[in-house]
Amino acid sequence: MWSLELFRENKHKIYYLILAIVLLAASLIFEGGVYLWPVLLIFYFGYHKPTAQSIGIFVWCLLLFIKAVMTGIQTKTVLYSALTFDSEWMMISVLPFIWLYNGQRGKKSWITKYFFYIIYPAHLWILMILRYSFIK
Repeated sequence: MWSLELFRENKHKIYYLILAIVLLAASLIFEGGVYLWPVLLIFYFGYHKPTAQSIGIFVWCLLLFIKAVMTGIQTKTVLYSALTFDSEWMMISVLPFIWLYNGQRGKKSWITKYFFYIIYPAHLWILMILRYSFIK
């Protein structure tokens, strides 16, 4: 989203527009894919408008939830499986964090700087180890 912010402020907008298009195209092969494009637009157009962002995220997640349920019904899949494996609708869980944000930068320390760089991969490793320990 930093490229969109630079696009707003910079005189050489064409370069940032090209960068944004390349990043959007690249997102097709990365985690989240096409489902994150509307979220990007919601956050861009709802900049400094947490209510608008919340409504946008809620509506988008509701549509994704309906899609997951309909896919489950059409493929005659158990609802739990349909909602688990088509889980993009769970992006709604970001709303409490949006509401808690006060617009100020948090404390800067080594722990806050590297916390997510360590915790995110570590929790994935732990979950995979547990999965392979219990499922043979």
